[in-house]
Amino acid sequence: MNQKTDTTGAAFTAMVKRNEALIYKVCLAFTRQRRDEVQDLKQEVLCNLWRGYEGFRKESKESTWIYKVALNTGLQYYHRNERLPHTEELTPQMAERYVGEEDSRQLDRMYELIHRLDDEEQKLVYLYIDKVSGKEMAEVLGISERNVRIRMFRVKEKLKRMAQYEKD
Repeated sequence: MNQKTDTTGAAFTAMVKRNEALIYKVCLAFTRQRRDEVQDLKQEVLCNLWRGYEGFRKESKESTWIYKVALNTGLQYYHRNERLPHTEELTPQMAERYVGEEDSRQLDRMYELIHRLDDEEQKLVYLYIDKVSGKEMAEVLGISERNVRIRMFRVKEKLKRMAQYEKD
């Protein structure tokens, strides 16, 4: 290993450590909190980050770039695995994370509705859930801040209609 590779590896590792929570949250969203899948997706995200690291020009915040890579990787992972049956059942230990059974059902329902949105809408919702600023959302998605606000309004309305339709 040469010194450049050592330096790059150390910088990459430091960046990943600074943004570990962000990466983990995105992975949780796309795997519905299945621990084994979270780790698989996290590895894919890290591989994609590593592949793109040398090309990252630092024209935006590193967290913005990481969101973009993680969201795109998560969407690919979800689409690749959405038709596969999930055999892991909810254990009492997993359920303890929620206040109650109803909260757990609502959270599952919310993610089901989100996953029925198109890819760009899903990215927007996950950024919104993570309380990412409108400016950073615009950078991640490659659109204007005004467009972020308009799209977010439309997506919220769409989710409301979808949820209402399911109730009726």
